[in-house]
Amino acid sequence: MALNVFAFYNGLNEHSKGYPYLKSYGNIINQLELFQVAIQNDGTLLGQPSRRLINEAHVMGIKVLLTVSNLTSQGLFSTALLGRLVRDQDFANLVWQNIKNLLVEYQYDGVNLDLEKADPLDRPLFSQLIQTWSTLFQKASFLVTIDVPGKSSSEPLSIWEGSFDYQAIGLAVDEVILMTYEEHWPGGPPGSIASLPWVTEILKYALATIPPQKISMGIPLYGYDWPEIGVAKAISYPQAIGLALRYGVPLLWDVIQHSMYFSYEVMGVRHTVYFEDPRSLKDKLDLAASMGLRSVALWEMHLSYPLAWEVLRPYVSRS
Repeated sequence: MALNVFAFYNGLNEHSKGYPYLKSYGNIINQLELFQVAIQNDGTLLGQPSRRLINEAHVMGIKVLLTVSNLTSQGLFSTALLGRLVRDQDFANLVWQNIKNLLVEYQYDGVNLDLEKADPLDRPLFSQLIQTWSTLFQKASFLVTIDVPGKSSSEPLSIWEGSFDYQAIGLAVDEVILMTYEEHWPGGPPGSIASLPWVTEILKYALATIPPQKISMGIPLYGYDWPEIGVAKAISYPQAIGLALRYGVPLLWDVIQHSMYFSYEVMGVRHTVYFEDPRSLKDKLDLAASMGLRSVALWEMHLSYPLAWEVLRPYVSRS
């Protein structure tokens, strides 16, 4: 079964690094999530979309959704803001109306909700907010998608995953985008950011709790470079290849995690790099197809590279 392709576009205008890929490979993209507009503490929205970008995507036959988040100016997800949204009905109505006005003004096809780090104890209230907003947006003829952390069980007390009730949310929205990445993260030990066994377990749980036609599997297009001491830095596939070549170290394949990795040393500090490459991308596409998923979601376009799109092309529903 052919897959639909959703792609996260980091930026609201045509000056993003992902723009050339949109121009070159837009014919295999079904849906574009423009990341991001942020909800402010007073209920207004921060971020100015580009009409030209939206119009160009529409001409290519791509649906365009606005990603709305609770990210602060420091790049952190605000638990306090979500706490107010789930308790203050007037405030939630104001924010919903502001989002709807933006969708109408710029002729978006829908909204992508990236609301993360709600208090796990607010799980029922958070689900109720998503249900209410989804009903309102859908009545106004807008698609509603939501990004959810990947998990393989309910995990009601987890800081990141606890507030997300897959079943309740899955019934409310049109599409659930699983963030099947960050298995290993900058502050933790080295490893694949989305090993195949880990992703498989998340998909099994999702398929048991969410209508299958609504599930989109997130596919990362990046990796991390971990120093022995300190926090890892994100790295793209071309950057990783260039780094290995610069230090003359071999590229290795982790047969368990299904991920490429290598190690190098600079100024006496040993580094370990795990990154996604065309081979791991194909493995994930094969997994999505074999489990009967409707779509995959690329995170993110500006980290992509031409070969990734060519690997993707045979799997897609448009060309």
